[in-house]
Parts: sequence; structure tokens; C-alpha cells
Amino acid sequence: MSARAGLSSRFLPREPDGIGAPLRLFCFHHAGGAASSFGDWRRALGPGVDVLPIQLPGREGRAREARAGELTELVAELDADLDPWLSDRPYVFYGHSMGALVAHALTRRRFEHERTLPERLVVGACPAPHLRTPLDGAAERTDEELGQFLLDIGGMSPTLLRYPEWRRAAIALLRDDLRLCASDPHRGHPEYGARLPCPIEVFAGVDDPLVSLPHAAAWHTYTSARCRVHVQSGGHFFAQEPGAAFAARALAPLLRAPAVARAC
Repeated sequence: MSARAGLSSRFLPREPDGIGAPLRLFCFHHAGGAASSFGDWRRALGPGVDVLPIQLPGREGRAREARAGELTELVAELDADLDPWLSDRPYVFYGHSMGALVAHALTRRRFEHERTLPERLVVGACPAPHLRTPLDGAAERTDEELGQFLLDIGGMSPTLLRYPEWRRAAIALLRDDLRLCASDPHRGHPEYGARLPCPIEVFAGVDDPLVSLPHAAAWHTYTSARCRVHVQSGGHFFAQEPGAAFAARALAPLLRAPAVARAC
């Protein structure tokens, strides 16, 4: 029985595996997304990895809760809430787009507070935090502009156009999440803080209209360990391949390999 038995987390739709899997993978969803984005990953990665999607407030099972407005406050809450499961077993963070910013900010906070760090920080579809992106200022666009933006990058099904109420809800969620990203006090500043001692693995879609490969490669300035860029076919949502193919094909071998901590 795990020493953490009886504890619960409002950020985890299900409790971590008390025994069994030697590695935990905490997954942070994209702006406008939810924990269900990683619904098939547990099956794809097998029994050796306990896949734990993070559910931010204001969506799915937490739909009635107020959405987070400040990244610094959100990360402090995540750190306190998840610490029992970040301290007793090796773990990895995977963050996609907005989720990469959240995962990095949480890792940085834990480093600053001398707490256990992830074996790896894995980021997808996200430029290095200090760089400007096409999303800067997007939260202030009209509903029509944001809706078209979502359609253009594959973040909203055209089916939603036939359901105005669902479309408005999706756009409102995206808008609040973009404001959350913009609230990071370090965004846009080259001097982002001390380099992390854990490796950073960067996944980037070759056809991603929001993240260029040089901007993805700029993550190397955030670690004193190894940093690698893994170029994927597809656009901004390359990780949402049917049947969790991305997790099985690209993440599984990475998670099985030992973490290497050497200078970039």
C-alpha cells in the first residue's frame, strides 16, 4: 500500500497507482483543452507508466469552477496539491502548447524550492517561453476571429459551427486560457531564470503554423542538461493522433530510456 493512500487531488481525474508502475507521467493539456486529450495514453504506454492527465479548473468534471487567471498562482496550487505524488516515485512532465508553459513553470518552481524534479521535462508544440508567438494578443480578438483561428489550426471541429452555444463555450475557454498564458511575468524576457538540471525533450510539428523549429530549439537555453528536438509530422496538434499513436511511437521509447544529464 502506498504511503500516499487516502490522499486525493482536485487536479487529477483519477488517483495515482499506489503500486505497480515505476514511472508517473503527468500530462498538461493545451489551451482550450482538457484532461481527456490524453485519454488513450495509458493504454498506449502500457503498465510501466502511470499516465496522470492534469485537469485544470473550468472544464469537464471541473466545469463549474472558476478558471485559473494567473499562472503564478496556478503553479503554486499545483505544486502544493501534487507534491505527495512528485516526491515518492520518478516522474516525467509532458506539456502540450499551453501545457508546456505550465509544466515548465511548475518545474522551475520546484527547482527554486529544492524539491524533487522530473526525470525529464517533455514539451510539445510550444516555443521557448521568452519568445513571442502568433498567439500574443489573441485573447483580445473577437469571437469570430478566435473561432476562425481555432478552425485554421485544427483546434475546433467544423461541426461546432452548427451549435452556437458549444462554439461560444469553446471560444470562451480558449480566451481565458490564452490570458492565463499571457499572465506569466517572465514571458517575453530572455533572462527567464536559472537553467534546470533536468533534460528537456522538445517535440515540434513540421507544419505547425504557431511554432517554428528554431523557436522550438530555443528551449536549450532552459536546461544545463541535454536538450533534444524531435520533429514530428503534422501541425500544432500532432500529439492527438488517432489511437494515441504519438504516445506509443514517440513517447514510449523516450520514457524507457534512462535520463541523460549532460550539457547541451
